[in-house]
Amino acid sequence: MKKFYLNMLGSLKSLHRQQSFCPVCGVQNARFLPLPDFYREHATRHGFIHFGKGEMTSLETYMCSNCTASDRERLYAWWLSRQIESLQLKRDIKCIHFAPEEALSKMIRNLNLFDYTTADLGMKNVDFVENIMSTSFEDESFDFFICSHVLEHVENDDRAIQELYRITKKGGSGILMAPIIVGLKSTIEDPTVTSEEGRWGMFGQYDHVRLYAHDDYVKKIRRRGFSIKEFGRDYFGANTFRCLGLKKTSILYVVEKQ
Repeated sequence: MKKFYLNMLGSLKSLHRQQSFCPVCGVQNARFLPLPDFYREHATRHGFIHFGKGEMTSLETYMCSNCTASDRERLYAWWLSRQIESLQLKRDIKCIHFAPEEALSKMIRNLNLFDYTTADLGMKNVDFVENIMSTSFEDESFDFFICSHVLEHVENDDRAIQELYRITKKGGSGILMAPIIVGLKSTIEDPTVTSEEGRWGMFGQYDHVRLYAHDDYVKKIRRRGFSIKEFGRDYFGANTFRCLGLKKTSILYVVEKQ
């Protein structure tokens, strides 16, 4: 853990000299792979008109060839490293990671800094089997959470956000992300669309039940009590986005319970 963390801090200071970097596995001059053709092929086959318009998903530099971390995982890891360095996230805080991404989760566990647990309803090898719309956790159980690309899968996303708010301590925070379509005026959802073909055509994936517009997403989160901050290219810097292989429109959404 100590060696990895020291390497990360060194990379923080020398990023301007690098061509690319994966903060999840720590590889400098990393090679990033494109989004698998599977998604483009299915989008074309089922007439999904918003393919390639995702706020976050970088089609050409999606995945680290070394650890398979996605572009969004790399952004989370980079932000987390900065928060740890500045002591905004302190040792031994209680952290829960819903639907944990494999590479990011492994990195966080290896840091051995947090009281870190994972939860999901369907995934194997998580610490807790939980439905995010109604968990068994007590009120204000966690200082920090990561919930990335979960809300687009659940029947009632308002209930899920409300549950995240309930289990977060006052003053606690979290990474709360969902796929957002650039330029979409209103969130698209239709509970009557249940077939795989219909969901591919409307939402861009067989197990998605809605497609978010930016303004609707932010308003939805605020209605459930969280404050929200948006960190984009202006915050992180163009060079950081280039080195991490991020799409220019990428935004990290961090929420806080006041």
